[in-house]
Amino acid sequence: MLITDQQFEDKKRYVKGMFSLGGLSECGKSAAGLYLNSIGIKRMKIIQIEKEMMRARNYDFTGHPSEEDFVKLYSGDQEKVFREFLYRLIQKMEEAGTYYASIESLYRAELGAYLKKELGPRMMNIYIEAPIEVRAKREFKKQTVDNGKDYTFAEIVASTKKKDQFKIDKGAKKVKNIADIIINNDSFVENEQEYENIIAGIASIVKK
Repeated sequence: MLITDQQFEDKKRYVKGMFSLGGLSECGKSAAGLYLNSIGIKRMKIIQIEKEMMRARNYDFTGHPSEEDFVKLYSGDQEKVFREFLYRLIQKMEEAGTYYASIESLYRAELGAYLKKELGPRMMNIYIEAPIEVRAKREFKKQTVDNGKDYTFAEIVASTKKKDQFKIDKGAKKVKNIADIIINNDSFVENEQEYENIIAGIASIVKK
């Protein structure tokens, strides 16, 4: 995609506020995104923009791209790829008629740092953390109580750790180093309102 400097600068001016949500499996990214969406901050997925970019490059995949596809996408001039990502993301915001968006799930610290550099105070990188035991309990409830599946807690812990490793390999923990705000979400199940209050407070900073 050919993007002139003028087109890029014009696109950036459209954004009034953007949040990235990072963290390991079942830390609360989706809950934060859903809450932000409920107050007018459009929930968007980073993977959807990445897939769009891959299709534009004629990558051959169905469903979820392979690890090789991600490596290929971000090889070469990484900043140029990030620039296209942001441009396409803002196009999606324009199509949705929103000036505010949250993007899940940020696993590349370099992308978060780039978005902050380009959007300044309109961009907020949020890292959400919670202990493995708490995150596994959330997944256990989701799979057994909500979805009626027959898993032991030990199996869920193992599965959560496996998903974590995939994200860690992509650099998920490094996102914490570039985060504007770090949220400890170790009691979300018991204190959902408290968590929503935190997210609402964060949203009000950008929307001022």
